[in-house]
Amino acid sequence: MRQSEREARFEEFVQARSGALLRLCQLLTNDRHLAEDLLQTALANCYRHWDRVLAQGREEAYVRTAIVNAHIDGVRRRKLKEILTLHLPEHGSREPAGWVDDRDLLRRALADLAPRTRSAVVLRHYVGLTELEAAQTLGCSVGNVKRLTFRGLAQLRTTVGQQQTEEAPDASAVRTGPPASGRAR
Repeated sequence: MRQSEREARFEEFVQARSGALLRLCQLLTNDRHLAEDLLQTALANCYRHWDRVLAQGREEAYVRTAIVNAHIDGVRRRKLKEILTLHLPEHGSREPAGWVDDRDLLRRALADLAPRTRSAVVLRHYVGLTELEAAQTLGCSVGNVKRLTFRGLAQLRTTVGQQQTEEAPDASAVRTGPPASGRAR
């Protein structure tokens, strides 16, 4: 395949699928900027082998696998650079009405999952891949995908449940009865 034809087919693929692939990256990284970097890295890696990818006819599956692998590698590298501290920064308080954006809550819970577990959950339940397709993307067995997904969903349920109870208003702060002055108004 000529270089110009290869570039044209690659550009067509990127223009057609970059939106969906970027959403996948955002779910994996929980950060728009890291997601863009992850997508760029994966696409750059895929471009080098694009002739072989086209011959197989599985362009999107190949790129998804590259994204997941680049994400896991990036998380491993970042963990080596992290410095632990005993003092946590203060966080702002929640709005008094207790409004919680369910998507934000789920994204924060997804961020707490291990990279392979998060990848399995996102591929199965957001991207909508079958267990076999997810296993091929992750490069593992179907049983491993089932295990990762089961544990990931269980951890999500626990984390989301804990966060919802922490964000609920304190029942002792709710006043029932007459005002403090004792007079009815």
